[in-house]
Amino acid sequence: MEARVRERGPVPMTDRMFDHGRNYHECALRCLELRGDGQTFLFPPALVLLAFVVEIYLKALLTIEGKAGKDLHGHDHSDLYGRLTADTQATVAARYQQRYHRTLSEDLPGYADLFVKHRYAYELEGVHETEMSGVAQLASSLYEALTELRPNLVRAGLVHDRIIAPNQGVPIVAGPA
Repeated sequence: MEARVRERGPVPMTDRMFDHGRNYHECALRCLELRGDGQTFLFPPALVLLAFVVEIYLKALLTIEGKAGKDLHGHDHSDLYGRLTADTQATVAARYQQRYHRTLSEDLPGYADLFVKHRYAYELEGVHETEMSGVAQLASSLYEALTELRPNLVRAGLVHDRIIAPNQGVPIVAGPA
């Protein structure tokens, strides 16, 4: 293993962050799968995972922009998004608009603290509904922005295809075996 690391060199931070986010993205998709009789969709974990994915992808974009340290702390999506350059914000917003037909600047405040609030959803009082499709579309928009900036990050296959599919945040029902 050490010889391979010496040969290839260290994996760049952006690549590690992207892979980390992609793994959680895949887990979120699996929570939305219905794999057989007696199975249920795992909506609350999917929402928390998607919120975490958004955070990781935002931090990966900040890393690509050369921002580190203080810029990579926190869970607030609005704050992290606000630290991105205007060009990167425009790219993400355009992807979101294209995918979800809504305006990110209007929707982002509703997603800003999802990870913090919903990871302990049992503590929430009253109604606390969230449009999972919007969060999922934001995660996919960020994924696309990252892979547009760094095409070498794409790993073709089922997970990539599901992440870039038009419908996000909706149950996935497996076809016939």
